[in-house]
Amino acid sequence: MSNNEEELLQKYLQGNCTPEEKAIVENWYLRSSASMEDTLPEPNYERLKTEIWNALPPNRGGSVLTLRIAAVAASVILIVGLYFIAIRKPATPGSLAKTTDIAPGSNQATLTLANGRKITLTSHLNGTLAQQGNTVVKVDNGKAISYTAAGNDNAADEVVYNTLSTARGQQSPYPLILADGTRVWLDAASTITFPTTFKGKERLVKVTGEVYFEVTHHAAQPFKVKVKQQTIEDIGTMFNINAYDDEASIKTTLVEGSIKVSSPEQEAILKPGQQAEQFAGHHDMVLHTVNVDDILAWKNNYFSFDGDNLESILRRVSRWYDVDIVYENPSVKNKFFGGTVSRFAHVSSVLKTLELTRAAHFKLEGRKIIVTQ
Repeated sequence: MSNNEEELLQKYLQGNCTPEEKAIVENWYLRSSASMEDTLPEPNYERLKTEIWNALPPNRGGSVLTLRIAAVAASVILIVGLYFIAIRKPATPGSLAKTTDIAPGSNQATLTLANGRKITLTSHLNGTLAQQGNTVVKVDNGKAISYTAAGNDNAADEVVYNTLSTARGQQSPYPLILADGTRVWLDAASTITFPTTFKGKERLVKVTGEVYFEVTHHAAQPFKVKVKQQTIEDIGTMFNINAYDDEASIKTTLVEGSIKVSSPEQEAILKPGQQAEQFAGHHDMVLHTVNVDDILAWKNNYFSFDGDNLESILRRVSRWYDVDIVYENPSVKNKFFGGTVSRFAHVSSVLKTLELTRAAHFKLEGRKIIVTQ
């Protein structure tokens, strides 16, 4: 282990990691635990959980307790697990078959060219993928996919469109760099349709799902994003759009710079840290002040539940793990949670962390999560 790795592990044990660093350490654990040798007995996690739970304040019960308290208990259990990963032996053949679990989503996306040809994007690609008119599409050593002019731009060339998409259980493996230099990331079950070169008075793209933008600003050719009934216009900007069909509203969050969010009835100019939310069937947008780190948690490989209800949380789980959710008792949908969980974890780890609140319980059957009281 290098000095940097030891320093990061110490920060984790002391509770001083950023969410991104925490996700890295937990990824070490999750990936190492399948291959390390085991010369000592497995710790009794159930006993540890019980002892930690009994040490919590008397008013711990019910949906009022947030997952932030429970996450402390989960972190202690994980720290004990980190000690044991260095002394685990490889799993014996067939041992994993005894436990049904679902792995986290993957870094993969699909690029659809103007002629309908589809290219699967993974982190191992490199080099030129295609040429679209006067634009070359290439991957730079698995770091980005870019659109670059191949020669002199001809204004008479027809503008053609490509689409980058992710399925449930996928996220873009690297940023998409549009022809103007704008960088784009896609979460699960999301799309962006864009011209291979930008011509005319504006730069217009269309999105669905959840997409993060770092826009290259050109005042003479504004960058606009069309999403359902809204148009978001860059004024030198980093911003996130959440516009899934199964969500009740469109949420646009400004990270840096300025944007204008417009609907047929209203427009608003956002400041950094503000979110514009518009519910389906409503004309008005509501502005909130939000924690940007929570909004960008998906991009940084963790879930952040900041006072969210269970139904909202499990929609995110459903998209990332490509599972269906079934509620035996619909009343649990409105119980609230808070905290963070790594997206590197298998789905059972996420569910066990949620169960520490005792507000809900889960059964995993195939690719279906059954929620019980």
